[in-house]
Amino acid sequence: MIKDDGSLSFLNIEPDKNSRQFHCPEITQQKLINLSFYIIDYIDGVKTKYGKDRFLVKIKFNLNDSEGEARKFFTNSSEIKYILEKVKALDAFPRKVTMKASGNRYYIE
Repeated sequence: MIKDDGSLSFLNIEPDKNSRQFHCPEITQQKLINLSFYIIDYIDGVKTKYGKDRFLVKIKFNLNDSEGEARKFFTNSSEIKYILEKVKALDAFPRKVTMKASGNRYYIE
């Protein structure tokens, strides 16, 4: 039996499903252009200083990366939001994608 080391992580408490947040560093869409990564999850309807109804997207560069290596980015791209909603409807996360841009328009393939 493993001895309790007194840390919170030892208890392995699952996150509250009713209060979703991604506890990982933020990265910009611009820094992701032409990079491939896995979309793990997203939160829709997020209000930011840039506007409302943004998506907060959680990604990992490798599926076996730890939660500490995960990143998140905000998007208001209608194309990205549309794709994420379709993938969610298919219950098909995680999904490997590549970030692309055309001018200031971001999309994933």
